[in-house]
Amino acid sequence: MKSTRLNLWSVCRRPLVRARAAAWHTRMSRGLSETERRGFEGWIAKPVNAREFHAQRAILDVMTELKGEARADILASISGSPSASLLSGAHRRLASGPVRAAGAAAVVLVAVAAGWWILRSDGYLPQTYRTATGQIRDVVLPDGSVVGLDTQTELEWVGSPDDRRVRLIRGEAYFRVVHDPDRPFRILLAHSQVQVLGTRFDVYQMANGDVRVSVMSGIVAVEGLESGSGAPPSWSRRLTPGQQIEYSPVGLVADVHSIAAQKVIRWRQGMLETPGEPLSDFVSDLSRYTTERIVIADPRAAVQKVGGAFNIRDIDGTLGRLARIAPVTVKHENGEVIIGYRSRPAPAAAAGATSP
Repeated sequence: MKSTRLNLWSVCRRPLVRARAAAWHTRMSRGLSETERRGFEGWIAKPVNAREFHAQRAILDVMTELKGEARADILASISGSPSASLLSGAHRRLASGPVRAAGAAAVVLVAVAAGWWILRSDGYLPQTYRTATGQIRDVVLPDGSVVGLDTQTELEWVGSPDDRRVRLIRGEAYFRVVHDPDRPFRILLAHSQVQVLGTRFDVYQMANGDVRVSVMSGIVAVEGLESGSGAPPSWSRRLTPGQQIEYSPVGLVADVHSIAAQKVIRWRQGMLETPGEPLSDFVSDLSRYTTERIVIADPRAAVQKVGGAFNIRDIDGTLGRLARIAPVTVKHENGEVIIGYRSRPAPAAAAGATSP
């Protein structure tokens, strides 16, 4: 306890650390470049920086529950400074509007208490991170690991300082795990678990329950688990850089095989890349990035092979390109996208042939 108090006062006496943490929050809201991301990972690897960053995150999370003018006022007061300026901002508002300021000040006190609880706590609070349709964002876990969340993804931190664990509830996430040989990092899924020490890899839990794990660097252990039992893993595999595995709740779909790993995470640059797959599979992936329902109306269109890199930030443009490169038609009807089949034209010689 004495050591924790000393650490608290040490953090509070470091305005540069607090200012730096606030600056990183602002940068992350705009999106980090690869150079900035590497800089952030080096900065947050220091415990004092990680504690301050997550204390401010707790305050921001509470503040964003406010609505309307009260929210704007309080968020403005913390945009570039830590908890001290939160209190001063609340006092200024007490003089200008008693009712609104009283509520704002109460929320400030709750938020500051939450931030201080994290600073003096030896553990971490459970946290849930989500993305909406078409949204891609990076989040920082309490251990300093950085996770990129693809569209329609939900991830929950369920760990502690001694047990680094997250639960991938749905969607796709790209992990850059902080190396720590004494604390393995685990991703829990419905019927499996992924364990690493420190590496970069992608996990995609599909809507049908299948899971795909792709490794960019390091070594990843994947285990199939029996639901509701403490039995040994039903199967296990170790993946190295450039390898991928796909499995379902009942077993392996595609055993360990080689891939072009960087193409798997092209979604981070706003691109969906496929080496050549049936249109039905491509549309299933593309549908995650739009609220419009995409329907394949003709089974002949569903089996057409599609390959290349497609822009997921411009769905209409991608659908237009699809109609140009494949024998399909694309129509917008009643709020849906209808994909049909377009017969290929007959060869010119045959089409122009006449009887003598």
